[in-house]
Amino acid sequence: MAETLFRESPLAGRNAGTDEGNPRISERAGLGQVNLRGDGADEGFRQAVEAALGLTLPEAGRSAGAGPVTVLWLGPDEWLAVTDGGGDELASSLRKALSGVDAAVTDVSDARVVIRLAGSRASEVLAKGCTLDLHPRAFGPGQVAQSTLAKADVILFRITGDDPAFDILVGRSFAEYLWRWIEDAANH
Repeated sequence: MAETLFRESPLAGRNAGTDEGNPRISERAGLGQVNLRGDGADEGFRQAVEAALGLTLPEAGRSAGAGPVTVLWLGPDEWLAVTDGGGDELASSLRKALSGVDAAVTDVSDARVVIRLAGSRASEVLAKGCTLDLHPRAFGPGQVAQSTLAKADVILFRITGDDPAFDILVGRSFAEYLWRWIEDAANH
């Protein structure tokens, strides 16, 4: 019988630890992440994904959410489905729905760590290391972009809601470095 391995986050045990008035930093641990590739113009592909996820694939630079799943647009033929549960179950559901359709589904849950940065100064902190215009007029709630933050490749997702917040998806090997960079940028 195969053993299931659970990898501990490189940020396990970290506290947000920011001073009053600074953004809150936290890890969104245990999220499932499934990379989805396919022809977004193919009606069969779109319908199969919609049936599996209960949502319509987002357009360029946007996100779409339904229940525990949020789908982030990454490119003309690529999306990332992020879920509160495990990625294996979501990947299995997508593979079943897309059977016979030209598509690729890959569970990439262990590839990235998700850091949430929230608070009124979140955009200001990110702007210290990112070239994107993160003002709400240019990068509003629900928008997604791949970029670099402090020399680390990231996916930035602006959360919808009243409190300005971003989810920052970064490769596991850069997680601790980026966490420390964010803490430093928030405190200076």
